[in-house]
Amino acid sequence: MNILIIPDVHGRTFWKNSVENTDAQKIIFLGDYVDPYYYTEHITDKEAMNVLTEILELKRQRPEEVVLLLGNHDMQYVSDIYLAEACSNRYCYELSQTLEDLFRNNLHFFQIAEELKIGKKNFLFTHAGVTQTWAKENQDLLPELTAENLNRLLQSDEGIRALAQVGRNRGGRYQSGSVVWADIDEMMESEPFPNCFQIFGHTQMKEPFVNSHFACLDCRQTFQLSDEGVVFEE
Repeated sequence: MNILIIPDVHGRTFWKNSVENTDAQKIIFLGDYVDPYYYTEHITDKEAMNVLTEILELKRQRPEEVVLLLGNHDMQYVSDIYLAEACSNRYCYELSQTLEDLFRNNLHFFQIAEELKIGKKNFLFTHAGVTQTWAKENQDLLPELTAENLNRLLQSDEGIRALAQVGRNRGGRYQSGSVVWADIDEMMESEPFPNCFQIFGHTQMKEPFVNSHFACLDCRQTFQLSDEGVVFEE
């Protein structure tokens, strides 16, 4: 099984050529589709919204292949509770109603996590990664680290509040951020989960960081996961 992995989009189009030419059985977007870096990349909020619309159309056309994960920037348009507790420093007030409609009307297309077993290895795909600290903080909601339990967080106010937890590394008040907020430094400090290799984005980097427990891929390029379970540049 070959997996095409697309890290944080933020209105960028680097992923299009890979999607058009891939023979991958799964195409996994790691979240953060909107709230572009206008001052450094000159992508407008309207352009980012149009890219999100294209990605949603891709999901409609290829529902079994395409997986759309939610990131911290997406969640602030999904839930008013989340917005009140964890609004980022990039939020599009001008298009907020349209973006809310796009996310909320298509919420059935999105998820927090995807879990795959390739060979003998288990892979967990999320936006920012799951730390032991955050999982223990929310053990009533996460009795076990599974994609099913993570996705269930979207179904309750308590789950949304758990997703809105921001760690001190990102200016929050928690020891560690949530699955959509964890910083790579928090992931580095976290005890790894047994039998689970995590793949995520969120922490913007010049080059991918891959160790024996996780891969952080927020590098404005696509990646593939081979049958051998090795993440490599597309």
